[in-house]
Amino acid sequence: MAGNDVLAVVSGASSGIGLALSEGLLARGARVLAIARGAEGLAAARASLPPEARARFLPLPADVREAAALEAAIATALTEHGPPGWCIACAGIVLPGRFLDLAAEDHAAQWATNYQGAVNLLRACLPTMRRARRGRVVLVSSAAALGSFYGYSGYAPGKAALRALGDILHLELGLSGITVTTAFPPDTDTPQLREERARRPRVAELFLRSNRVFAPQHVARLILEGAERGRRHVTPGLGVALLHRLPWLIQPGLHRAQRRLMERYEPRD
Repeated sequence: MAGNDVLAVVSGASSGIGLALSEGLLARGARVLAIARGAEGLAAARASLPPEARARFLPLPADVREAAALEAAIATALTEHGPPGWCIACAGIVLPGRFLDLAAEDHAAQWATNYQGAVNLLRACLPTMRRARRGRVVLVSSAAALGSFYGYSGYAPGKAALRALGDILHLELGLSGITVTTAFPPDTDTPQLREERARRPRVAELFLRSNRVFAPQHVARLILEGAERGRRHVTPGLGVALLHRLPWLIQPGLHRAQRRLMERYEPRD
């Protein structure tokens, strides 16, 4: 479905995994309606593409948190470009910190972007896709949704909610010709990861610093290939796959390792 004349709507498309997904779709011959908050970031992303792909990268500056404005902007674009064959919710932010150290606004901002932003995007795209009775939905969750990780109380719940949302949509859309895939990327070499690392609490940084960091192009390839095969869940990397499939075996060890670090390094309030 990612051939010529297929439209893919991608949020978070100006950098990181979202841009890599866009590149993968463009390489397949699709047109990409690229959504991100900043027009400058979208322009830079477009300039980074091969010349032959730039005309099919269609920038749409919009904030996924603003439901009415997003829906109106996408409706206008779909009137011009037709129904999407792909709807990929990849916009996200992460603000690490212990639960009580995060401001209420930090919790709210992460939920508004990571979960509600995906809901807003889907509500703008799914009616047209359902009428066309075809398409692929991809929800980009996170490996953080699969376990309990110190310092991620503001981030992981929204990403875990995406998993639940994807499972329900898989059921509800099962007779409509639309497939639903939820992906759980691990640490990926993106601008967001670099900002995230600077904010991690000491325990989280020590626990996560040995994690393998994946290239966004590798993660995007696995996500697109998984979606094309109709896979429900995509889990890049062996560690994420084990955490997804064998949580009862893996999670106790993760908890013990973090507790040991807490006993040594956690601030005493």
